[in-house]
Amino acid sequence: MKVIGISGSPTKESNTDALIKAILEATGAESEFIKLSEIKVGPCIACMKCVYTNECIINDDFKWLSRKVMDADAIIVGSPTYYGAASAFMKAFIERLYSKRHIKLLMRGKIAATVAVGVAAEKMVAEWMGNALRAGGMEIAGSLTAKGTPCCFVCGPGETCNYTVWNAYSKELTGMDFGVGEAYKEHLEILPDNKPYAHGSARFLKSYRSVKDEPQVMAEAKRIGTLIRERIESSNRKAGNLDCGC
Repeated sequence: MKVIGISGSPTKESNTDALIKAILEATGAESEFIKLSEIKVGPCIACMKCVYTNECIINDDFKWLSRKVMDADAIIVGSPTYYGAASAFMKAFIERLYSKRHIKLLMRGKIAATVAVGVAAEKMVAEWMGNALRAGGMEIAGSLTAKGTPCCFVCGPGETCNYTVWNAYSKELTGMDFGVGEAYKEHLEILPDNKPYAHGSARFLKSYRSVKDEPQVMAEAKRIGTLIRERIESSNRKAGNLDCGC
């Protein structure tokens, strides 16, 4: 039983990394964690050279990474949310998996799970990753989303910047309530004189939000990991019955 976890987060020891690793551990399987920002996997160039071979011709680290994906029983992918989308690292990786779809749908039957960490768009990002993997023939065992640390907490001028993420997602600017203030009420106080994109005014109560401090999130990671193991075991039993003619 082999499970591979792939993170699209460039941040060292990020919340995305922590959740992927927690799921990997809960599977109890032989596992490997790979951080896309530490290797080179470029985007698909739409050359269509993979149509009949199911092998991408681009000479980068996707060559060996795709072999690991094909050898694995399950894959866990995770990404932070950037501008309401998956990171460029994760987007490029998923694009390149297209080479395994042509004609043979080579990833059919593999188990997958998704992790997305963000401020407001994490559910949309998790759904996009899940749909992409499902289109490749994979079975989605679970999807985990969590709130992360807004970049504005750590960039420096976040308390006085007019264009912070909570202002970008504010009801005043978008006409919708994304619930950012409520989600970060223990970490962020938006002051009365704050005016989105005109006058930034906030106070940080906590500078970092860690998923490891959230028991419900970590419990869900464990549940998904256990479910992945059960799905693989069930699939292996079915395959064994077919092999013996039972």
